[in-house]
Amino acid sequence: MRNYIIFSDLDGTLLDHKTYTFEPASEALSVLKSRKIPLILSSSKTKAEIEKIQSKLALKDPFIFENGSGVFFNNQVVSFGVNLTEIHDKIIPLQKTFNFNCYSLLPIEHAVQHTGLAEEEAKLSQQRQFSEPIIWLDDEEKKIEFIQIIHQLGLHAAQGGRFLTISSHHDKAKALKWVKNTLEKDCQTEFISIALGDGENDINMIDACDIKILIQNNNEHLHKPGWVMSKMCGPSGWNQEIMKVLNNE
Repeated sequence: MRNYIIFSDLDGTLLDHKTYTFEPASEALSVLKSRKIPLILSSSKTKAEIEKIQSKLALKDPFIFENGSGVFFNNQVVSFGVNLTEIHDKIIPLQKTFNFNCYSLLPIEHAVQHTGLAEEEAKLSQQRQFSEPIIWLDDEEKKIEFIQIIHQLGLHAAQGGRFLTISSHHDKAKALKWVKNTLEKDCQTEFISIALGDGENDINMIDACDIKILIQNNNEHLHKPGWVMSKMCGPSGWNQEIMKVLNNE
């Protein structure tokens, strides 16, 4: 039996983009648990948000939060990014030129409106440590200019399903490699890595793994040769593709 390790995005991948449910993936999740296959959640979500999801899934594996800017491993945060205060110092002055809002600074009722989350969950999503999701309110041409300025400021912009997230120069792939290498040393074994995602901010993560799965989400333009494209969306597609891999050993 092969030693797999799975890295998975959340929204639009393991979680339904609208309802946030993971129920359609229950079969595959149960198999992973019974075979003790590590499932490493990797998301733009905050540490607080992912801790709650880990609890619901009864997961105790490490996880990657805020698009790879942080890893929670052995009850400790490993940082790959600059802190939020430094990011705010650089981007808030840009509001004089561009029309956008910083998600973490929104009144809670506005955060609820933008995400569809319940108030308690929206509060967790605003507990940023190393990144700031931007709600873009300007036109697309200005967005290109804004991203260029962000890069000039030594920061990085990643387009996700809902937000343009600003952080330092890191991504899910760097954090993924650190987690995989550390676990391989701890477990004294080599893993076959599987990555599943649906957005632009998942591309590097998917590329960094042995088995590359793009979850269907009107995102055919992201597909690359050698990647698997799921036929179903969200957790249904996630379940189907994980079961295919495990059943074809």
